[in-house]
Amino acid sequence: MKLLVPKTLVAKHSLFEKQVLENFAVSDQVRQLLPDSGLVRGRIVRCCGDAAVSLALSLCARASQQGSWLGVVGVSHLGISCAVEHGVALERMVFVHPPESSRDWSTTVAAVIDGFDLLIVAVPESLSVSDARRVQARLQSRRSVMIIVDTATLSKTSFSNNTHPFHADVVLDSTTKSWSGINNGAGYLQQRQVAIKVSGRRVARMQEHLVTCNY
Repeated sequence: MKLLVPKTLVAKHSLFEKQVLENFAVSDQVRQLLPDSGLVRGRIVRCCGDAAVSLALSLCARASQQGSWLGVVGVSHLGISCAVEHGVALERMVFVHPPESSRDWSTTVAAVIDGFDLLIVAVPESLSVSDARRVQARLQSRRSVMIIVDTATLSKTSFSNNTHPFHADVVLDSTTKSWSGINNGAGYLQQRQVAIKVSGRRVARMQEHLVTCNY
């Protein structure tokens, strides 16, 4: 007996499979922050605020555990211990120190895009819009994901949404509300509550979430 499957059902199933393949999985903790519930290939996520580095690592952790390679370009304040705390697989994480000039930075990032699924980068202040466009075109062509870390402590100037050379698909702006774990001057930091505003060209309207990070 031959089973006849409607063409519309086959098309929907194929579309679903394609969508799954083009997304990198993220942890339950940060899934609610992304409009597609995952990191979509070829797109840019920009993490701002005092929890930008933690957010970037949390977004990459699940994919690195599942076999994706992560390249960290020019984020000097990102430490190995911090990556471990957020669940990143260190055996698939590589640090790249780019040259100081903006043109060499874009060339370096383009080369990293060719070999890595995920990138965490700090954008130099002098990067031109034209160089950013070339990097973004390369990213879309290679179907990688770039996460920009933008904080005042990591760059000489913190870009505003209107002046940033990259047009991020999702922008996550973080503000730490509280820490817990230290009592009477002793103990270890165990928990952090972060308020996150979600915006960007892939977000229909700005959203706000409260995320709890455990250490």
